[in-house]
Amino acid sequence: MTNTNFDLNLVTLLTNKVIPISETRPIEVTDVRTLPSWEHDTLNYVTRWANGETLPLTLRSYRSPITYWQTQDPHKRDRVWAVLRRLRLDGFPSPRPLARGGLGKTDFIIWATVQGETWRADGEDTVAALRPLVPQLAELLARLHALDHNGLNDEPLYQATVAGTLVRMLLWSREMGEPELKQMIARLKPVVANIQGWQHKLIHGDPHPGNVLVRDGQITAVLNWEHAAIGDPRWDVMTAAHRIREYSPELAEQFINWYETFTGRHISDRDFWYALISVRRWALKAWLAHAIETKKVSSSLAEWTEDVADARLRAQKDLLAAGL
Repeated sequence: MTNTNFDLNLVTLLTNKVIPISETRPIEVTDVRTLPSWEHDTLNYVTRWANGETLPLTLRSYRSPITYWQTQDPHKRDRVWAVLRRLRLDGFPSPRPLARGGLGKTDFIIWATVQGETWRADGEDTVAALRPLVPQLAELLARLHALDHNGLNDEPLYQATVAGTLVRMLLWSREMGEPELKQMIARLKPVVANIQGWQHKLIHGDPHPGNVLVRDGQITAVLNWEHAAIGDPRWDVMTAAHRIREYSPELAEQFINWYETFTGRHISDRDFWYALISVRRWALKAWLAHAIETKKVSSSLAEWTEDVADARLRAQKDLLAAGL
């Protein structure tokens, strides 16, 4: 992995490399601003084109190999590119991709910046700020899961099955030498064997509130499609609910209920999904901590492992709540 320091000159060079407008009047770049992220380098900046038009752009580079589906994923850029292009054709609120490229081992995409601010938890006002977004996010996921994804069949999207996820976690446990994860997988396995799958659709993979842009109380775009896959829509619904539940269990249940209202489908085994997602989250954090310790990945990703002990306790708690 390469953790590239993107300064004004480098951003100008990359932008003109992948969006070659005019050699005599290249695109001018100003106001480069780095956005906070433990996993990827993301920048907002303003461009002035040869015709005098100004356009705010976002550049994201993919220095982390991790997704929720696998720990070594070399296809993030091309997956995001394909998914964003498809979503724009379907009118789904997402960034408009403009170009993709590479610098050494660093892959990147440039898209037109969407108006709005990233939703973030804000102390005592968090639940109040989150409440109006819950039905909006549920409706957007219902729209996403209704899309025809056949145009993405040849793109590098992971086939996200529940059984396959258990197999992946088992491989991580062997790599780490982590017996407790093996025990958790054994507790989940009987339910997985009997679970009734839903028809696979395009899923976001990590659609929590922090991955949306908001303006005047309305969601303007869903961001961060690195974890996109073809899989059971309940991965999306329960992953979002899992994160919302950190702020308000009541809102998490309302979110699921809203999704059921929009789709006419019922999610009956909610406690199992909470447990599955908690175990996967802890497994990935534990794997990353192990990979950093053994120098398999860069220590620049260590921020995501700071709460690994809490994630382990959460997984244990949710397994017990599910009766497993």
